[in-house]
Amino acid sequence: MKGIQLISCAAALLALSGCMTMVRGTTESVRIESNPTGASVVVAKDGATYGECSATPCTVTLKRKAPPFMVTFAKDGCQSRTLTLERDHATGKGVAGNILGAGGVVGMGVDAISGAGYSITPNPLVANLDCG
Repeated sequence: MKGIQLISCAAALLALSGCMTMVRGTTESVRIESNPTGASVVVAKDGATYGECSATPCTVTLKRKAPPFMVTFAKDGCQSRTLTLERDHATGKGVAGNILGAGGVVGMGVDAISGAGYSITPNPLVANLDCG
């Protein structure tokens, strides 16, 4: 009987191990803006498109663990511009939850592998376009 309880307890701890994975998720909505507004945007990495919008301002949802992304802005009468979205380690309640709670080292590993332990930066991403 103790073996079943131990296995059940271990399974529950593992399920609760990634605090940021559960609280923040593995994706992030990134606001994309331009000056002037109305630019089309393509978010890409290694030749693959991860998001796009027809006119700024807009929002794209990206996987937290996937950056860097190259974000290209285009608008008639303006020079196109490419900026980079990076990833940064997130801090706060999720990390504290893993350290103080049930997650521990396993939880921090789950968050790192899932991407929930990261944030995409900058957010919002703002491009100043050279028009004229």
